[in-house]
Amino acid sequence: MITVKIKDNQKDAYSVRLAVFVCEQKFQNEFDDIDNICEYVTLYDGDKCIATGRYFPDPKGRENTFIFGRIAVLKPYRGNHIGMGVIGALETAAKLKGGKKALLLAEERAMVFYEKCGFSKCEDRVVYSEGCPCYWMEKEI
Repeated sequence: MITVKIKDNQKDAYSVRLAVFVCEQKFQNEFDDIDNICEYVTLYDGDKCIATGRYFPDPKGRENTFIFGRIAVLKPYRGNHIGMGVIGALETAAKLKGGKKALLLAEERAMVFYEKCGFSKCEDRVVYSEGCPCYWMEKEI
């Protein structure tokens, strides 16, 4: 059974991000100052943390808007809708804080996944993160 945690979970979130972004994808700058201000959702298979995502209020001050990011699922769990579970948990957590809109910076190769979750590209400007082309996407929540 998959369970969700929305507090006291930064250490678990970091372990998944380290496995996915640093070890697997070879990102160099995975952890940043936003980690000090954001909150996390984590998903578990029993006691094992298998997926995570972070969220925080829009730093540009757009009302009721949250930024989602660092969404990661451990490799053995991919293809089982766990990523959609992370998105759902992020949406629920943001709504509890008054969120009505979510933005995220999606790697180009993951855009189809985010479209299946209801996001749409909101600008054509490409942003490179760790050498990967990314685009801003949005969704009303």
